[in-house]
Amino acid sequence: LQHPPVYTLGAGSSEAHVKFDLQQPPHPLYRTERGGEVTYHGPGQLVMYPVLDLARHKQDLHWYLRGLEEVVLRALADTSGLQGERIEGLTGVWVGGHKLAAIGVRARKWVTYHGLALNVSTALEPFEHITPCGIADRPVGSVKTALAEGAADADGSKPSSSSSSSSSSSSGRSSSGNQQQQEEEQEEEEEDVHAVSSDPLIVEYRCAAL
Repeated sequence: LQHPPVYTLGAGSSEAHVKFDLQQPPHPLYRTERGGEVTYHGPGQLVMYPVLDLARHKQDLHWYLRGLEEVVLRALADTSGLQGERIEGLTGVWVGGHKLAAIGVRARKWVTYHGLALNVSTALEPFEHITPCGIADRPVGSVKTALAEGAADADGSKPSSSSSSSSSSSSGRSSSGNQQQQEEEQEEEEEDVHAVSSDPLIVEYRCAAL
């Protein structure tokens, strides 16, 4: 699900990681029972609240945290082609050095609550008013910004004009019927790629189906 703009503190969060006046927050501020430090939730962010009886699996919250990270890593790869990564000693998922997924959980009698938040097309400006998850030297990102950066990198590695002209020459030797069919198929493929890479809400819908 998606939340309206809100800041949340974990059960033991330090208010030192909040940069705004606590009496005049830019968005509502709540203290919760989850673990972890301050974070932001808002539109464009996919939030999941798994309820799992760890007694039926493994009574180990660290194992559970790594499992949630794995869900995000696979979802990113399957839906957008992004290669996420873990950072040793920290909880969450990063792409290109930017944190895309934050995790804060709690368990009662080994039944989990709270969960994870994945920035899909989230506005990142609200994160500037806090030290997200208490990590000052790791910027926050989103699927949208990661895909945009990947597209920019791809534009920078386009084939040279000589290669393009060679390809055009080769195509010119094909029959007009085959050439038209190939062009139509190529246009369809480009439209499909564009739809997946430029509309991060598609990623959200697919992730929600996990």
